[in-house]
Amino acid sequence: MGNLTQNLRYALRQLRKSPGFTVTVVLTLALGIGANTAIFTLVHSVLLKSLPVADPAQLYRIGDTDSCCVNGGYFSENGDFDLFSYDLYKRLQEAAPEFGQLAAMQSGSNSMNVRRANGIPKPLHSEYVSGNYFSTLGIGAFAGRLMTDADDSPSAPPVAVLSYQSWQADYASDPSVVGSVLSVQGKPVTVVGVTPSGFFGDRIGSEPPAFWLPLSSEPMIERENSILRQPATNWLYAVGRIRPGTNMAALQAKLSAALRQFLSTQPDYTANGAEVIIPKQHVVLSPGGGGIQNMQQETG
Repeated sequence: MGNLTQNLRYALRQLRKSPGFTVTVVLTLALGIGANTAIFTLVHSVLLKSLPVADPAQLYRIGDTDSCCVNGGYFSENGDFDLFSYDLYKRLQEAAPEFGQLAAMQSGSNSMNVRRANGIPKPLHSEYVSGNYFSTLGIGAFAGRLMTDADDSPSAPPVAVLSYQSWQADYASDPSVVGSVLSVQGKPVTVVGVTPSGFFGDRIGSEPPAFWLPLSSEPMIERENSILRQPATNWLYAVGRIRPGTNMAALQAKLSAALRQFLSTQPDYTANGAEVIIPKQHVVLSPGGGGIQNMQQETG
């Protein structure tokens, strides 16, 4: 303790002898503390606060890693399934009424050319989602309406929902955008609504979606590159709202069994020792808003 006191006294004497150096030290410490405070504030506001969804504790993701973006019919080494084809998503949806709603969303994102009227096309990030995406998350519209199950049908007119940020930055907050027709990759799509200002999507990322499209429109827009109806092409995350009182261990086991049963019917999975590999396949349920919040935004 005596040595510490002596060292402190010596340091103070040296600082008094060099006032310029003292000012530099104080400013450096202040800037360092200020920078750390600013960084903490940023982390708290962007990463630690819950996303603006209703009752995030009721939301569970089927999957526990940030796998992205398209898995073409091969198994993970540890048997952990995190991405799903559209057909597999529908199978899991049917197998688990414990989910009040189970939504699917593209694990990556696309950059699409979007043009309004005779304007210049601009590249905007998009995300394909199921029709119940917004209702599952508990999101309301800022303007117009949001997507519904009725929009996610091959016979439904193509629609899009704009993010509030894109509505401001790309369309100058023009209210007439809602109801207008945009050309998306050369295809006419009607804007039906705008999301609330605090909603950036189902995950934190550097390039959040500017707009969302129903899964059913994927074949129309992607044409020969469509993967919606390829049962062994996994590209979707699945997030659902759990009914109160659900036994999560039992639900996880049920979903894993449904996964294995589905895989056993698919030619892409039943070759090359599948009788040994398929029984190892399973899913892990990730709880709460954090399960969505921690998904990584990738570009697919």
